[in-house]
Amino acid sequence: MMEAPKWSKVGVNIMSAAQLNAIREHLDTVGHIAVLHWHYFGSRSPTPLGFGDFEKFLEFLESETEPGDAIDVWPFPHEEQLRIAEGKVPNESGEVPEGGAY
Repeated sequence: MMEAPKWSKVGVNIMSAAQLNAIREHLDTVGHIAVLHWHYFGSRSPTPLGFGDFEKFLEFLESETEPGDAIDVWPFPHEEQLRIAEGKVPNESGEVPEGGAY
């Protein structure tokens, strides 16, 4: 049986000001973003998404994700080495899992 991951404030939180500011700045000055939404213990492939508007991206984070989900953000067209932001969706206490199955 797999042990449940520990949750803490140590991991990268996609909702942190630093992560969201990097995404907003890119969308405001450069253009679109490519997103991979990794589902925490989801037993499925990540969901690929694209956004051209920061408010739509924020709406997605707030309504379409669950605590522990991981989010990777790149410029679009996609350039692997130029990731803009990454992090996990926090729980109600602002904690993210240390590890997890994606």
